[in-house]
Amino acid sequence: MNLKSGTTTPAKKNKIKAIISKLPDCELIFTEYVGHATEIAQKAVIEGIEKVVAIGGDGTVNEVGKGLIGSNTALGIVPIGSGNGLARHLKIPLKTEKAIQFSVNQPFAKIDVCFLNDIPFFCTAGVGFDAEVANEFSKQPSRGLKTYAKMALKSFRTFKPECYTFDNQEDKTAFAITFANATQYGNNAMISPKSKIDDGLIEMVVLKPFPFGAAPIIGVRLFRGTLPNSRYIEMQSGENFSLKSKKDFLIHYDGEPLQLDTNEIKVSIKKQSLKIIGYV
Repeated sequence: MNLKSGTTTPAKKNKIKAIISKLPDCELIFTEYVGHATEIAQKAVIEGIEKVVAIGGDGTVNEVGKGLIGSNTALGIVPIGSGNGLARHLKIPLKTEKAIQFSVNQPFAKIDVCFLNDIPFFCTAGVGFDAEVANEFSKQPSRGLKTYAKMALKSFRTFKPECYTFDNQEDKTAFAITFANATQYGNNAMISPKSKIDDGLIEMVVLKPFPFGAAPIIGVRLFRGTLPNSRYIEMQSGENFSLKSKKDFLIHYDGEPLQLDTNEIKVSIKKQSLKIIGYV
């Protein structure tokens, strides 16, 4: 658990510590720096630990999960983040005590892992407007859906769609491009409602430029799970995608922003390469 991450209060985190202290064969470890969770997970694999449970948001989950890819150690999730996209997709309880018990008692399944260049992600990654919002959101002192919506509105006023070259050499102008392994970003914002996390396929969702007046309808569709019905959406399934831009990419992966030093990205998938505790 990262004591500084997530939207949970210190009092609730103390409660989590108390619950876990009473569980047999469980040890609670606190992360101390960026990348520490991955190191802990990798050490657990070497030691033959059965499960490593990430207590936090999608960023913490990603950091733990990347250390478990291809191993026999399963990833568990106690969701205390602002979006909890992977936990929601896997139908993991959002109430902390139930999520802890779920992680201890539920058998594991296997899910696919996607990679943007060499960066693993489990839910979604992408470029364009969503990456811009993720970057602004990461700078805010408060988290949660309300803050995210505020940053989205702020970014919408200034963001300009860009032209991208796809792997078939076709040029398209897009507002946002999302590569989806799971159904949603988080908070039940369903960018790719039909995505299956264990089918070996990535869904590429292209949101075309749209007039200002269409924004509320697109937002409603996003949360109702009907976005693919929009005339501003193009979707394609595949195992590999490549994309070029005129400038270096700002991306998001599982909600985390990252500025790349390249204008080319390749997205790939490793089928059922992560053991996870949840319903697929």
